[in-house]
Amino acid sequence: MCAFARLDLYLIRHGVTTWNKEKRYLGHSDEPVEKDRLKDLFAIKNELKDVSFDGGIWTSDLKRCQQTLQYLLPENFYNVDERLREYNFGDWEGKTYDDLKEIVEYRQWIDNWQGNRAPRGETGKGFTERIQSWVDEFFSEIEEPSASFCKNCLVVTHGGVIRYLLSTLDGSKSFWDWRVNHGEGVKLSFIFREGKWECSSLSAVPTPEKGNS
Repeated sequence: MCAFARLDLYLIRHGVTTWNKEKRYLGHSDEPVEKDRLKDLFAIKNELKDVSFDGGIWTSDLKRCQQTLQYLLPENFYNVDERLREYNFGDWEGKTYDDLKEIVEYRQWIDNWQGNRAPRGETGKGFTERIQSWVDEFFSEIEEPSASFCKNCLVVTHGGVIRYLLSTLDGSKSFWDWRVNHGEGVKLSFIFREGKWECSSLSAVPTPEKGNS
């Protein structure tokens, strides 16, 4: 039993897709993971199997996230939520930097992704607001935990979503300063103090010791 209310939130990025390897913009396009690369996730699969995710499991509705989760924890029930999708790159989906680098709209977006948008894509404001709506709902359900509260939660999602969550929930670095590789993740540990959840620590998943074993 925990001595104080505690919450561990695992954020895992989906496995590699063909478009990821080719460095193509991949947002709402429903690309599958490369099945023969799932074995690269064995270290994290081995670590997660010992964790009881009694606080719930969530995933983006896109197949690359669901396939990753089904490999990692094949027997577990999970919640599918489209708010955990990657940024929508609109007409730039499937394109590379070299395909787009001469386009003025693209250069403007690179300089200010939050203030500009891809043609038929998503605004930065829309992207962050939909993820924040999931965050607000997630914490509202456990707003007043008892002192014995101690739960583990898991989210399998996309690189951009994880960047936003880390920049918001941890706050030690900005959006672009965070990077989590495909098939890897982080664990955020929270304690409930003075009426709110505070991030007390952050660690890599899998841990270096287990990842190298």
